Amino acid sequence: MHSLIIVAEGIGGSIELAKKVQDITGIETRTTILGHIQRGGSPSAFDRMLVSRMGVRAVEVLIEGKKTSKVMSIRDNKITDDIDEALAMPRKFDERLYEISEILSR
Repeated sequence: MHSLIIVAEGIGGSIELAKKVQDITGIETRTTILGHIQRGGSPSAFDRMLVSRMGVRAVEVLIEGKKTSKVMSIRDNKITDDIDEALAMPRKFDERLYEISEILSR
């Protein structure tokens, strides 16, 4: 028998939960706590710059008094806070970029 229990980040207690499950069921349990590196890898210079730009824009949006229903996105290398614009952006799959990522991940 195999089961998977996922505990949300910040909730904690996964080790204690695994022990309790094992004590009650008698089934061997194992706990794995994923870290940021395992989930997404180390950020690149582009990632760091992008998140900094989005953070600056988020602060500007707050200063402008736009406090609700905002999301930062990038379009044509410009940061926008318009959720309708973000949702309307075309979602194109770049086959070539996917091929490059496959080559680099080997």
